[in-house]
Amino acid sequence: MAIDKTLTRRILRDASISIFIYALPVVLLLGWFHYKGEKPWLKTTKTIENLKK
Repeated sequence: MAIDKTLTRRILRDASISIFIYALPVVLLLGWFHYKGEKPWLKTTKTIENLKK
């Protein structure tokens, strides 16, 4: 059974939109970090053990 060309286009379009919507916040966040010059993944986080000291 062959898939209709319009159905194939719709599936590709919907998949592209879904990937765009999923990736947009990540790209914006990384862009913001680059703009501000921040690298929060290099900072140590506070843990309960560190707070007790």
